[in-house]
Formats: sequence, structure tokens, C-alpha cells
Amino acid sequence: MNLSMISNLSLYRIVQENGTPLPSVEISAITLQSCVTTVFELLREQQLTPTIWVKTPQSQSWLEDIKKYQQAVPQGSIYLCSDQHNYENKAASVAINSVIPIQLVKNSWLKRECFLTILSEAFSCLILAQWQTGKIKVESSGKRLQQPYLRMVFSFDPKTIQVFLSGLKKAIASDSVPQTDLICTTPGEPQLQSHVLTKQIQIIESLQKTLNQVTRKSASREPLSATLGLQSNFLHNLVQELRSPITHMKTALSLLESKQVKGEQRQRYLQMLERECERQNSVVSGLLALLQLDNSVESEIVYLEELVPGIVSTYQPLAHEKQIQLGYTIPSHLPPVQCPRPWLRQMIVQLLNNSLQFTPAQGRVFVQASLKNEFVEIMISDTGIGIEPKEFNNIFDSFYRTRKVGNKPVVGAGLGLTIVQQLVQRCNGTISVNSKQGKGSTFTISLPVLPPELIDSLSEG
Repeated sequence: MNLSMISNLSLYRIVQENGTPLPSVEISAITLQSCVTTVFELLREQQLTPTIWVKTPQSQSWLEDIKKYQQAVPQGSIYLCSDQHNYENKAASVAINSVIPIQLVKNSWLKRECFLTILSEAFSCLILAQWQTGKIKVESSGKRLQQPYLRMVFSFDPKTIQVFLSGLKKAIASDSVPQTDLICTTPGEPQLQSHVLTKQIQIIESLQKTLNQVTRKSASREPLSATLGLQSNFLHNLVQELRSPITHMKTALSLLESKQVKGEQRQRYLQMLERECERQNSVVSGLLALLQLDNSVESEIVYLEELVPGIVSTYQPLAHEKQIQLGYTIPSHLPPVQCPRPWLRQMIVQLLNNSLQFTPAQGRVFVQASLKNEFVEIMISDTGIGIEPKEFNNIFDSFYRTRKVGNKPVVGAGLGLTIVQQLVQRCNGTISVNSKQGKGSTFTISLPVLPPELIDSLSEG
């Protein structure tokens, strides 16, 4: 096979361009995982020992299903395919002897594809999926468009499966595989095919019930201007936030006009003016930030190891002035997330501001990140005053402020955490807080990782 054919080799395209294309569906990685799990459950229940060809996503999310199957039916043979240089390590991670590592040729198309092929007299099937690229944008409503997704085909047809296997033969980098393991001739038993579909329908039905329950408990997200701007409670609080500084400033100005006010008293009124101006400016800036969330923004590929050090270094002088130790730990191997870079920066900046404000001298503020399942977790922790448990449900509310730090009044509009929560949700993430009074607080942002198969193609785009 010449280099041009290798660079353009796509198993998905081979299957779809052979005769009538199979019906394809756009799915998420979670749905694909559900389909694969269903097939492996059937193999375990029926104690089938087929020849299995599988190429897992780079996230290795299918390996647990492979382990469970091999522990229940150790006689089966599995060819674990990969286009990565460490493909043998991937097979070894399954820790089952009958798993055979297979090296595939490397190209951008095969990198984005994953598959599961079952070959036996009783049951044969093909699950083939390909990651689809596309820049992610955010509508004015906050809805993400062209989010990374998979296009999947599913077939029990021996002819279709054989077309796939013929393409797979071209993709294998060596000739060490027995040719008999690349042949599908039997249609399988219809009742087992029906069983697979029935189990999948049951799973979908269960998920739908859960989704319906969640939907009933939480209102659908509207544009932020509608969610916040049209709520009477929000408007009432906004009026109070704007009125209070104006009242205090007018009072201070009238007192300053008195000739009897001098020295320390005059300085106290000037400080009041400065504080209330800062408070009102904070309210206006917060409102502008909230309204800007409705603007269309394009997502980017963001590596935390490239973003966090710059943010932390910017705040080092402030931390030094307040006698607070500020540091970070970001693993270099952490996968990227996909969201607007300014949004992610604002999330971290806002939480850092909070930690530095509520942490006394000789305290510590730390930023760290880790990979948990298919999510990157960003944790901003401090040794500050902490948050009372009764405040946990309120801290993300608009205009909500926690108690004072010592004798100092809390500066800000109470919109910072509201903005952070809105940004996180628009990036399909979650935010949580864990705190203990007198010990400190930890805010954790959890964002979905960018599928590894799409990193190169999106970077080039």
C-alpha cells in the first residue's frame, strides 16, 4: 500500500462507501460506551467465546468492560488495536493474557476512529464510530454548538462486517494475524441480535427517566439576561445595591462640606467615599460581565499548564504584600479542555481573588489540577476563615456576601461567584465548594476533557 493510501485510510469511510451507506447516528462518548457495555454484557451472559477486534478511545474508557468479560469468559480471543507507539502497554494494562496487541498504521483518520467487532457462529456485530471535528461556538442563549461528537454505525450484516475486516487488514501494520480471524461468514442468531437491541432500549429508557426527573427539578436554562434580568428578586437586589452606595456617598459629601469636620474625621469620610465608589464600580463591572456572557464566544483548546502559571505570577505581588503563600501544581501530562480561554481565566482569577481576600496573613492559597475519569478538576484552596455550612446554598446567589473578614468590610458586589458558576455551566462543567470554619475553603471546578483523538485536528483547524 502506498503512502497516499495509508494517509487517507479510514475504516468508517470504507464501510460507508461500499454500496448503500449504513444509517449513522450522532452520539456522545457516553452513549457509545453504553452500546459497547451492552454487547460485552451479552457475551458474558451467553458465555460466548468469539474473536473480538477492538480499538478503544484513547481515554481507555472501554478497558473495564474488556476486563470483566475476560474474567468471566477467559477462552475468548481479543485483538486490541492501537495506532499509538505504546500500543503494547495498552494491552498490558488490561492484565489478561489472551489480549493480543495489534499495531495499526498511523494517520489522522484512524486516530479519530474506534470500533468493536464480534465474530462468532452464534453472534456477530460491528460498532464503528468516528469523532467529528468542528469549532465550538456559543449562542447568545449560552447553548454550545458543534460540540465534539461521534458519528456511529452499527451492523449485524456479515457482508458489511467483512467489508470492515478487509479494510482493517489494510490498516494492520504487520502480517502476523491469522487470516481466519479476519473473516465473517455467519449471520448469527436473530434472537441474540434482538437481545442486544432490547438491552440497549432498556438502558436508554432508564436514562430517559433519570433525565426527566432532573428536568422536572431544574428549570431549563434561558439566556442570562432573561434568567437574571426579569426576576423581580434580582431587580430588587440590584436596586438596593445601587441605592446603598449612593446614599452613603451623599451623606459623606454633605458632612465634608461642614467647616467643623477636620483631621481624622475628614479622612474617615473620604475613605467612606472611596469604599462606596469602589463598591458601586464593582456592581456595574459585575453586571457588565454577566451581560457579556450572552455574547457569542468561540471555544479554544486550553492547556492548564500554559494558563495557570501566568495567572498565579500576576497575583504573587498581592499575595506577598498580604503575607500569604501562593503556589500551584499543574501536571504536565494533563489533557486540555475546550472552552473560551478568557472564560477559564476569569473563573480562576475570581476564585483566586476570593481566596486572597478571605485568607489572613501567614496563610496559604494554592491552585492545583488533576484528571478524574473524563474530567479535569481545578482546585483553588486556601487556609482562610472558611464558610459556614448554612451559607453553602447561598454563596453562588447574586449579590450574596459572606461575613466580614475581621473588622474589614467585604469589598465587592457579590456577583463574582455567580459569574464563575455561569461560566462553568456554559463550559458543560460543574463547580462545588468544601469548607470548614477557621480552616479554609476549596472550590473545585470540573470540566470535561477534550477527546484526545481531536486534539491534533482542532489545533490544525
